[in-house]
Amino acid sequence: MEQKEQFLKNLHKGNSLLIGGIFFFIMALLLGILIYGEKKEEIKNVQPLVEVKKEGVYASIDVSLMTDYFATNDYSGVAHQTYFVWDDKYIYIVDLNDKARKDLEEIYNYSYSSNKENAPVPVRISGMTKIIPNDLKKIAMEAYNTIYIDQPITSDTFSNYLGIVYLDTFLNPMNTLLSNMAILFPILLISILLFLLYFKKRWAIKNCMLQLKEEWDKVLNELNFQDTIFYKKLKLYITKNYIVNYTKGLKIYSYKDIVWFYPHEYRYNGRINQKSIVLVTKDSKTHKMVTLGAGKKNLILFDEIYNTLLKRLPNTLSGYNKENKEKVKKLFEEQNK
Repeated sequence: MEQKEQFLKNLHKGNSLLIGGIFFFIMALLLGILIYGEKKEEIKNVQPLVEVKKEGVYASIDVSLMTDYFATNDYSGVAHQTYFVWDDKYIYIVDLNDKARKDLEEIYNYSYSSNKENAPVPVRISGMTKIIPNDLKKIAMEAYNTIYIDQPITSDTFSNYLGIVYLDTFLNPMNTLLSNMAILFPILLISILLFLLYFKKRWAIKNCMLQLKEEWDKVLNELNFQDTIFYKKLKLYITKNYIVNYTKGLKIYSYKDIVWFYPHEYRYNGRINQKSIVLVTKDSKTHKMVTLGAGKKNLILFDEIYNTLLKRLPNTLSGYNKENKEKVKKLFEEQNK
């Protein structure tokens, strides 16, 4: 395969970024559907509170009697009112939201009515279970003992009568959906990042081609010249008249636009960490043509590339020194007059 054809093929290999972005997006979508489905199933299979002994379970009570609220709290950052309610056998502690309290209005009125005939149909309330905190336990015990004066409970017998969990009707499985969905955010972030990299690369390639206009065909033809040098790992071509780099998108530098090039060293603790070849073009912009680590093979490769530029750009300023800086400064000052 000719270098021109190989270059065009390599230039469009960035589709892997698009495929990766689609893959992670679909993964996030499927996980989201799975989590949502689990929450819907949890709501569908609500458990009777009498059977629940742990926190974080979606449970229900068929309320047949209730008290007025005996405590208020803001454990969830929202003011709650706490009640005793009964089903046909047991007493429970519940926090009622406005809707649940409204639904229980007939039960409430019946509970405080002297007429105990024509009892209303029990009303089901649902919510998430929570462990009864010590301060609520103390208040609940005092309230309970004012109702059942002859059968008071103590801290030791509390759980036998009122259990270890209470029902919070302010919560349901969907309230925790966002926190469960948090696992999706990193996956979505990866997906978005891959999409951005893909479109950034495509834009860079298209923009470079538009800037070259009629020179594009000339660049492609020079890739097949015998004196064209190709550094595969660096994704770098040095042709008769151009430097072609497709590491991130596409950058093509015409020799006629380069006024100065020089090596630049990055040091850490006094030792060379990386080396770059910097190009300065007629528009006064600087460009990193290539950057290599400080390994022995890389340094040899770096010198090879730099020496190639010296041969192909004999009339261009090279090397970083005061004289060249002054010449370039003067050149740009004259251009801006």
